[in-house]
Amino acid sequence: MDNNNNNNNRSDDEDDNGDYEEIVLDTRIQSRLRRYMIFLSQNLFGQNLQGEQSDEDEDEDMNDSESAEENNTNIPKEDLLNTPLHSEILYNTGSDPQHTNQSIYNLVKNSGFSMSNRRAQPQGLQYMGPNNSAHILQSFIPNKSSKIAHHGDHVFCGLFSKDGSKFMSACQDHRIRIYDTESWKVKKTIAARNVGWSIISTDYSPDKDWLIYSSWSDYVQLCNTSGLHEVHEPLCFKPESHRFCLFSIQFSSDSNEILGGSSDRHLYIYDVVKRERIARVKGHADDINAVAFADKSSHVFFSGGDDSLVKVWDRRMLSQAGKCAGVLAGHFEGITFIDSKGDGIYLISNGKDQTIKLWDIRVMKPDGQVPAKATKFDYRYSGLGGLRQYKKSKNDSSLMTYRGHKVYQTLIRCRFSPAYSTGQKYIYSGSYDGKVYVFDVLTGSIVQTLKGHDATVRDVHWHPYEDSIVSTGWDGKVIKWQWSEVEQEKGNDDDDDDEDDEGVFE
Repeated sequence: MDNNNNNNNRSDDEDDNGDYEEIVLDTRIQSRLRRYMIFLSQNLFGQNLQGEQSDEDEDEDMNDSESAEENNTNIPKEDLLNTPLHSEILYNTGSDPQHTNQSIYNLVKNSGFSMSNRRAQPQGLQYMGPNNSAHILQSFIPNKSSKIAHHGDHVFCGLFSKDGSKFMSACQDHRIRIYDTESWKVKKTIAARNVGWSIISTDYSPDKDWLIYSSWSDYVQLCNTSGLHEVHEPLCFKPESHRFCLFSIQFSSDSNEILGGSSDRHLYIYDVVKRERIARVKGHADDINAVAFADKSSHVFFSGGDDSLVKVWDRRMLSQAGKCAGVLAGHFEGITFIDSKGDGIYLISNGKDQTIKLWDIRVMKPDGQVPAKATKFDYRYSGLGGLRQYKKSKNDSSLMTYRGHKVYQTLIRCRFSPAYSTGQKYIYSGSYDGKVYVFDVLTGSIVQTLKGHDATVRDVHWHPYEDSIVSTGWDGKVIKWQWSEVEQEKGNDDDDDDEDDEGVFE
């Protein structure tokens, strides 16, 4: 995630009325943070006028839901407390005592927010800094749903642009719809071409001007997201198999290359500038369902396949022989998705064994040391009742395992929460049961469960700067989730029976 780290200064001056100057924020997050400030002012300033902090300010650990307790029965307890990752998350959320000793109450007060001038223009605000933003916003996990769209076909993909100004959904009706995230109106509709069954994977270019999508086809389609002239260009990956699909595609950080994982067990790299495929490498012993770049350098990337392995590749040492830099083993079934933390070290993978695993590439094993697992479980047809319950293998090098969601019938996505608003404190996933699950990275606890879909949630994406999550499901719905104080109180009171058409917070 791109964060603005340029300014982190506060003015100590006060106006004549004793009000502090406002915070200067990027226009994309001002309205959201101002709403939080109003809530915090009403609930903290009004009740703690002497400067005493509320016990709730320091309570950053959410209670586990009942479903979490049920799904984690007889599972050995593990956590990542007091580890380097723990220290990193504390720092990124402004919770490290060495970084800041301010409570949320004092942070908001000292930042300059005041009820009297909360509607000041953006140019009258003063920048707050990503650590401090995450320190406040991490507690506002979205919980209230509103329906953006309801289509007659499965919605397979949903993705925010890197700056959060656009959101695209890809539906089985062969349409890609691009929304403006201020109005949530469709700004552009793209009629997909050469689609076999459905659009399978999509990605935005980092500059948000382009998008790509793949299907059961030899081509990845390149489209512009705006502009007077329509661009819809097929990029041929020249596979050597008759039936071919790129299950996962991603732009490099400079938008010049496309990385893909395919049904023919090969990794592909396509040069967008030269308009030619520049690499085809045998990567796994079965379908490659997931690929992801490790960081902005785009030198290192990850892949995950139906052989149950996650592999680490170094672009600078890539050869046609398919020699990877290392292997991460621990899943017992195929991988459906991979997301990188963006630091070149940590990543998560979603698996058909109904788990998400957190990895550190510094403990990867040499290629060939861990054999690929052959499995007879077909998650498309076998039913979850036929899935074995596995114990942790001696070859499992994962740092943490997360359970509670359901991965069935399709390549369900999981991701790290945004760095800006949460310090990547959480991971979240879609699920076959129509819910979105949010996990605490360090403890593995389910801290939020969002129910609003009537079928599988295949994709879900958290806005990079705001308090919103958008989920897309096989019920045809595109649902936006935001934090609501009312819904939070419902959740705290265990009032989960008052469901409405828009969904509920559990």
